[in-house]
Amino acid sequence: IVGNLSTLASYSFYIAHNIQAGEMGAIVTNDNEIIRLIRKIKANGRVCDCPICTRRFGYCKHEDNSLNSDNDPRFLHDLIGYNFKITEFPAALGLAQLKKIDKIIKKRQKNVKLLNEGLKKYDNILQLPIYSDDISYLAYPIILKYNNIINRKSLRQKLEENGVESRGFFPCIPTQQPAYNFLKNIYNNKLPNAEYLGKNALYIGCHQYLTDKDINYVIEIFEKIFKETDKI
Repeated sequence: IVGNLSTLASYSFYIAHNIQAGEMGAIVTNDNEIIRLIRKIKANGRVCDCPICTRRFGYCKHEDNSLNSDNDPRFLHDLIGYNFKITEFPAALGLAQLKKIDKIIKKRQKNVKLLNEGLKKYDNILQLPIYSDDISYLAYPIILKYNNIINRKSLRQKLEENGVESRGFFPCIPTQQPAYNFLKNIYNNKLPNAEYLGKNALYIGCHQYLTDKDINYVIEIFEKIFKETDKI
């Protein structure tokens, strides 16, 4: 369904994601104007978006007629841009893993199934992800329910103490991200679900390199934590 839902889509190939290629990412679109702008922005905002100018090497024959000069278009900028050029190595990693994407997705789905099966006994505490063959799981999301039996900070701390890494859900952008404080008064109390998730939800891994033994260990640690929590 890539390309059917929006004008463009973006992918991250961070080490924990379905395809890993270091810090690399990708944008897909069939809009030629967006393609042109992306090429310019990722190459320092250069006036020319040809393969030579956006990759820096070689001589561009395009003339800067607007300035009526012989200035090299590689060093003229009509946009504020950034130096987002990847090397061949991460690209090679990404292409190699793309050939294995079906296998990667199936392994992640298997890990999600195992986690759901092992943690469903705690459905009074945890809201677990719905399983679907149509989802290629980035991670395993868990929402702490309203009963306040254990808070996210305590749960994450205990998981970390037992070697299970976790991440909090991304905060609600307008009300919980400091960089967007200028929006806080506008959206305050208007995004209760996003704010609840920003305070009470977390991710753990379902990575394709996690074995059944690893998944069972994670389940055992949850059991240990909840048994040690007096209120449960």
